[in-house]
Amino acid sequence: MNKAVAITNTNNSIYTSTRVLHRTLERRQLIPEHEQVLWKIQSGSVRALTWDENGVYTTLGYWGVGDIVGYSLSRVQPYHLECISGVELASIPSENLHENLDQLLSRIQQTEELVSIVKSKRVSTRIWQFLIWLSDKFGRDLEDGRLIDLHITHQEIADVLNTTRVTVTRVLRDLEDEGKLRRHKRWLIIRA
Repeated sequence: MNKAVAITNTNNSIYTSTRVLHRTLERRQLIPEHEQVLWKIQSGSVRALTWDENGVYTTLGYWGVGDIVGYSLSRVQPYHLECISGVELASIPSENLHENLDQLLSRIQQTEELVSIVKSKRVSTRIWQFLIWLSDKFGRDLEDGRLIDLHITHQEIADVLNTTRVTVTRVLRDLEDEGKLRRHKRWLIIRA
């Protein structure tokens, strides 16, 4: 009979149950590098990122509840998986990987969508399409639109879309003036 083993430290908590590893991480923590472990996000949000020789970051994707992440899913180096909120993860035992093919296919499709958005010529189009992409992935419906349930700064949007924070702020203001976007505190609400 398999018994659960509990291990706890000050940075995060881990516990195993049969052959599934569970991990709880805090905002801004990195998911530890385990090449052979794939994680299913139970709660929270994660971003995949890399950086160049000058230390300039490139966001490769945003992942949320139900998505699968892991270092073995990328050949990009350097590569980190950073928690952008508190995150709960469960490992996927290799014998159960076939049960998660839909999530893996969805990951590929979402990555292709993001690449397509980043390659749009007009910055305003890039920003609007990225907001729609985020609302599809992290949104929840409200009476007057779709709230993007993800804390993302103007600088982080600029970094993903290869533009400046000032440009992002200007375009968001323009979208708000056009009635396509509403801001509520730090939240964005799409009104498409």
